[in-house]
Amino acid sequence: MALRNEIWEIEEALAALQDRLQELRLKVDSLEVQNARLLERLSEENIKSEGVEELTKLYDEGYHICATYFAQNRHGEECLFCQSFLKENA
Repeated sequence: MALRNEIWEIEEALAALQDRLQELRLKVDSLEVQNARLLERLSEENIKSEGVEELTKLYDEGYHICATYFAQNRHGEECLFCQSFLKENA
């Protein structure tokens, strides 16, 4: 009888471990999806950041970066459109 009880206790413990394992698998799946989304957002942010840096360099070199006058020489004058764009994307 004692041996049967011990087997039953082991089976219960095993069932509990299997339940816990399933919970952990679901959590890992969820975290992997979340991680993929965060990596995608990070990649997009890096691309956007690099683009803004390049446009800032272009503006500093004396060219417009606004849609109205894009790539035209500013002739040393400041442009409110360009500055507005830079301020929004800083």
